[in-house]
Amino acid sequence: MLNGVPGMIGETAVVTRTVVDAQHPGWIRARGEQWLAVPIDLADPIEPGTTVVITGVSGGSLVVMAL
Repeated sequence: MLNGVPGMIGETAVVTRTVVDAQHPGWIRARGEQWLAVPIDLADPIEPGTTVVITGVSGGSLVVMAL
């Protein structure tokens, strides 16, 4: 079992500020905390209230995909 950020991969979270791209990261709420997030797919922004799954880590941000 992984701890810390790598252990978050596969968990779900909720978007609290629109996730657009690497230059305009958004915010998600995961494990009761706010985290910077970037989308895995740049086609569409992910709007607040959307449930996402954490797919990886890029720099200081979590990479997410909308469910």
